[in-house]
Order: sequence, then structure tokens, then C-alpha cells
Amino acid sequence: MTWLDKYFFKPNFYQKLLAFLLLPFSFLYTLIAILNTKFKKEVQFNIPIISVGNLTIGGNGKTPICKAIAAEFEKNFIVLRGYKRKSKGLIVVKHNHQILCDINKSGDEAMEYALNEECFGVIVSEDRILGIKKAIELGAKIVILDDAFSKFHIKKFDILLFGKEKPYFNFTLPSGAYRLPKIYEKKADFIAYEGKDFTRYSYVKENQKAILITSIAKPFRLYEHFIKARACYFFADHYAFSKEELETLLKKHHCDTLMLTFKDYVKVKDFGFKTELIKLEIILDENFKECLKAYVKEFN
Repeated sequence: MTWLDKYFFKPNFYQKLLAFLLLPFSFLYTLIAILNTKFKKEVQFNIPIISVGNLTIGGNGKTPICKAIAAEFEKNFIVLRGYKRKSKGLIVVKHNHQILCDINKSGDEAMEYALNEECFGVIVSEDRILGIKKAIELGAKIVILDDAFSKFHIKKFDILLFGKEKPYFNFTLPSGAYRLPKIYEKKADFIAYEGKDFTRYSYVKENQKAILITSIAKPFRLYEHFIKARACYFFADHYAFSKEELETLLKKHHCDTLMLTFKDYVKVKDFGFKTELIKLEIILDENFKECLKAYVKEFN
């Protein structure tokens, strides 16, 4: 675990003390976060809008869950902000299974969706309402919002994800891992718990000529694979790799292959390196699927 992971999920005595010292800032953060969800007119659409989000900081599986939901419905569009992309405004990343821009404009998460065959369309937009309207204009039959739980002014089916690791404190940032007060989980239409409502699998074959690199939010999720590579390197979430630094790491360990998840692969696929993909798979529980289908049927 990184220092931040330990701080939020398995703090030592000094980290617990720090959390309590930061409580005044958490109170201020909570006030701002709550005010940010108020005073907006509710907007409704005539197609199903499904939101997949976290109440805590990232790493609970939004992206693979969104892809698993997309696989259940035809003419789906995924709309997301496009975190850390090198562009602004609304951009159609994919339409009718055709990719229309590069990763610099889309961001890594949007490109991961775009490269998935199950995703009919992908749009990045800071304004989710504009993104939804564009998706409908382009023929969307259903829109899946990545990380839009706090957009309470949009009428939607809200799914909250909870991983196996629970935050030690029920505080908001920076004293705890919650982005909104825990009581807000009551606003969710469906709470999906890992191990109950969905199951996450990952697998990769051993390759001692590979180094494992990852820039996912919770790299300790890949713990079982660390011994399958000669060396492991952890980078900040959404880190932008450079070809030169990866070449240096490969030469340092006399390796010729990068072992990585698909999220990182989309950022390095044009560098020309040999890659060993860590395959991630999400299995949705049948009850989870039935709840989604029941909601979608309301629009038929």
C-alpha cells in the first residue's frame, strides 16, 4: 500500500492523529461539497441514464463496471469528464464504433472505453448535460455516466460502488476517504458491493523478462501479480508515461516487456514496446443485471 492508501484504509497511530488534526478542513470541504450539489434545476431525459460512481476516492472499479453495463445494452454511450485530458469542452471520442480522436484529446479512461468493442459511443464533456444531449443527438438509446453521483440535478439511476477495502474513518477529505458525507449513500438507487453484487478477476501469466508498471488508483489490487514480473513500479493515478523513462526502466532490469493493465496500455500502445496485459474482468450478479434491466424497461 502507498502512504495515502494506509492513511485512508489502515492508518497507524500518527496517521490517525493527523486525520483528527485535519478535521477542521474536512468540515470546510464537506460544506463546500454539499453546497455544490444544491441550487440546480433538475433535468430529465427521455432515455435511460445510468450513473456509476463512488462515495469514496477512486479505485472501486467504475471503468470495468461501466464496460460491463455497456455490454448489456445496445447503442450505449458513455459520457465522462475526461480527467487529465489535454483538451477542453465537448469532444466525441467514439461514435458508431469509430474512434474519432487521439488519447491527448480524450484522456486515458475515455480511450479505454473507446477501444472496447461493447461501447457504441464515448463522449467527454465537463458539462454532463451537454454530453447527454449530444449522445441523444447521435442516436444513443442509453447513456452511462462515469463518476456522476454528485450530479443530483440530473434525473438518473444512481449506482454507488463499494470495494472490499473500507475507509478506516467515516470522515470526508482530507481526514477520510469520503468525497461526500457517508449519509449520502441513501441517495443511491443501487449500492453495489464487491464480492456480492459484482466480482472482480485479474490474471496474467508470469514473465520474468517483464517489468510491471501501473498508474491505477489502488495499485495494491494487483498485489498477486507483483511476483510475476522482475520488477514493479507504481506511478500516480492517470500518470502520463514517456517512452524514454520506460526504455530506461526496461534497460535497468534487462527486460523487454511491459506488464500492465489495459488502462495503462492505451497510453503506451504506440511506443512500440512488447506488452503483457493484466486482464481484468468484472462479473455482474444476476440481481444487479435485473435491477438495471427493470429501470431501462421503464422507458420502453
